[in-house]
Amino acid sequence: MRQPETRVEAYAIKVTLFGTSPPIWRRILVPREITLRNLHRTLQTVMGWTNSHLHQFVCQRPRLSGPRSRVGSKIADENRTKLGELIGTVGARLLYEYDFGDGWQHELLLEEVLLGDETFQQTCVAGKRCCPPEDCGGAARICRASPSTPRRQSSESQ
Repeated sequence: MRQPETRVEAYAIKVTLFGTSPPIWRRILVPREITLRNLHRTLQTVMGWTNSHLHQFVCQRPRLSGPRSRVGSKIADENRTKLGELIGTVGARLLYEYDFGDGWQHELLLEEVLLGDETFQQTCVAGKRCCPPEDCGGAARICRASPSTPRRQSSESQ
């Protein structure tokens, strides 16, 4: 007799690095039950970072009352906290910050909830552009340093 398949919920997450134009992004498939510790490792790999700096996840919460309520809260225990505990509906977002000196902020957007079987493997399925190098000064600095479009000299200035 054949055993019933184990169904696994998988999240299609779009990871976008803030402050980059054109945007640097990846689309990953990860299990709903992935711990934030393992998600951090996955993000380091798919974004091309070297895991040389501190990081944190910040859960965006809607403002419930008054100006003193906290909009975001840092996640304390990444080894126990699972992604599915923080986001679960399409459109939900989570912030991943890496390298507090350079200030790389990544938006994790839940695009789709999929069903897989026990053979499901997390993977990167799409993306655009390479990440900037470590310790380059952050998004504002790389945008200023990127080459501008060459200007043609007019015949008057030649």
